[in-house]
Amino acid sequence: MPVCSFSYQDKVLLLQHGSTELLALAQRRGAQLHKLLNGTSIFEQDLHKPHGRLHHADWLKLLQNCQQQLNSPELPFLLGSTLLNSRYISLCQSVQYAQNLRQALAQLYYFRHQLFPGIYAKVHRQQQKLVIELKPALGLMNQHSFMMTTVCALLISLLKLQPGSLAGVTIRLQQTAPGQLLQHQRYWGCDVSFNQPCDSLNLPLSLLHQQFADADPAKFRNARRTCLQLNRVLKAQRGLLENIYTLQQRALPILLTQQQVADALGISGSSLKRQLSQHQTNFAHLIDQVRRDAARKMLQQGYCSNRQLALKLGYSDEHNFRRAFKRWTGLLPSDFRNLFNFN
Repeated sequence: MPVCSFSYQDKVLLLQHGSTELLALAQRRGAQLHKLLNGTSIFEQDLHKPHGRLHHADWLKLLQNCQQQLNSPELPFLLGSTLLNSRYISLCQSVQYAQNLRQALAQLYYFRHQLFPGIYAKVHRQQQKLVIELKPALGLMNQHSFMMTTVCALLISLLKLQPGSLAGVTIRLQQTAPGQLLQHQRYWGCDVSFNQPCDSLNLPLSLLHQQFADADPAKFRNARRTCLQLNRVLKAQRGLLENIYTLQQRALPILLTQQQVADALGISGSSLKRQLSQHQTNFAHLIDQVRRDAARKMLQQGYCSNRQLALKLGYSDEHNFRRAFKRWTGLLPSDFRNLFNFN
C-alpha cells in the first residue's frame, strides 16, 4: 500500500492551533492584520471558525510576514509558551495533566500532527540523557529557525511548569548564534549551543518519571479523548521528508533507489524529484542524513567497530565510511567515539 504524505497545499493545520495565537502576538507588537494575512488564502472571518483550517504553505507565509513586519526576536519563545497554555488546544491541555514527563512526551509525539505537522522527532538515549532530535517533515525554507525555536520553547515552558526544573537540560540548534546571544540565552533559561549538526533537546533521564504537580488522570483522559476525536478532522499523515527518512532508515544497510522510494510512496520518479525540489532538497541529501544520524547514534552507544558501522550503513569499506563521517562531523569516528568516553 502506498505511503501517504501531505504537501504544502494540504489543509493540515487548525487556525486555532498556532495561527490565531501568532497573529494576536504580532498585533500586540504593532503589526497590522491585513499585512500579516497578505499572500495567504486566509480571510479575517476564517479566524473565528472553531475548526477553520489552513494550508501549511499559508502557515509558513504567516511566519514570513511576521518576520518582515516585526523585529521581535522573542516572538517564537512567546508563541511556544502561548501554545502550551492555550485553552483551545486539547493536546497542550493533556500534557499539563499528564502523570509525568514521560507520559507528556508520549502524548506530544503521538498527536504531533495536530500541532506541528511540519516537524517530526527522532528519540534515543545517550548515556544518561534522552535526546529528542527535531527534523523538518517538509522543507521549512527560511522559517526553519523560527519553527525549531517555537517547538523547543514549548517543551522548555512545559519543563519550567512541570516538573519545574531545567537542571541538566541542554538545547542544540543548527542555526547560527544570534547577535544578542546573552538575551537569547536568557529566553531559554538553560544551556544552548548553536551551529550544531542537528536540532535537539537533551533531557536527563531522571526527569522523565518525576510526578507532575498538576497531574490529574481524569482531566488527562478527557483531553486525550478530545485529541482522538480531532483525528477525524486532522488525519495523522506524515510529511514527504519524514516518510523518505523512515523508509530508508528501515531499509539499512540496503540503500533504496529514488525509484524504489517513489514506488513506495505511490508516485512517479519524476514527481518525487519535482516535490523534493519544492522542498529545497534532493534524494541523495536525505539518504546522507539517514546514514549520518545512524552512524552518530551507533557511535554514541559505543558498541560498533568502524568495519561493523560501514556494513550497517551500506558502505563498501571502512575507508569510505570514515571519509563520509569526517565530512558530516569534522571528526574521525574514533575521535567522535572518545567524546563519549568509549574505548
